[in-house]
Amino acid sequence: MDYKDDAGAVCESWMNVLKLAIVDDHVLVRIGVTAVVAEVDDIEMVGSYENAESALRAFESLKPNVVLMGVEMTGMDGVHACRHLRSMLPDVNVIMLTSHSDEETVMASIMAGASGYLLKNTSVDRLLRAVRTVAGGGSLLDPAITRDVLDRFKSMTTPDAVTPPGRDNLSKRESEVFSLIVEGCTNREIGERLYISQNTARNHVSHILHKLGLNRRGQAAVFGLAQFAAPD
Repeated sequence: MDYKDDAGAVCESWMNVLKLAIVDDHVLVRIGVTAVVAEVDDIEMVGSYENAESALRAFESLKPNVVLMGVEMTGMDGVHACRHLRSMLPDVNVIMLTSHSDEETVMASIMAGASGYLLKNTSVDRLLRAVRTVAGGGSLLDPAITRDVLDRFKSMTTPDAVTPPGRDNLSKRESEVFSLIVEGCTNREIGERLYISQNTARNHVSHILHKLGLNRRGQAAVFGLAQFAAPD
């Protein structure tokens, strides 16, 4: 009986292992992440690629849970690769990796469907936490990036919204739409997920932007992601 119980526990543990892949043209980054993952039991490295083109070809069969994606790469850059990957495999969660904070790239990444954005000099604990967080459906920004993005965000809001209001201002349906905006969904995808027309989804997005005092959809995504960023 004890043997069966142990075997069952092992099987359950194996089923819960997260499949992680990395795409980055810096070999030391790939080696470092692979070494870190080798030390934990709940994450398995299933692929390491130096360019997006080869990674995208492999991911359709690998179906990783989380992909660490370098932002600046030779050939297809990380933002475009993220967009292609999310279109091909919507359930894959992408964390962008970069050497420096760039607010415009953060916004572009979020709009491409990324769930997180980390600096390459992040700590091992924060990296592992990020992988587990986005695998569970959460979003995460590196604390240093969060500060920069929020500063940029404040400068981009409308004059009558000096302090952006929270989600309490939104109706239940608008909160659902807002969550999908943060995920990077288009109006068509929001409509499909909520069983509403694309035009209705578009109207909800417009109302949300107005209530939050924002000018553009990307700002809403950044605002939402920053609100729920994991603490340092």
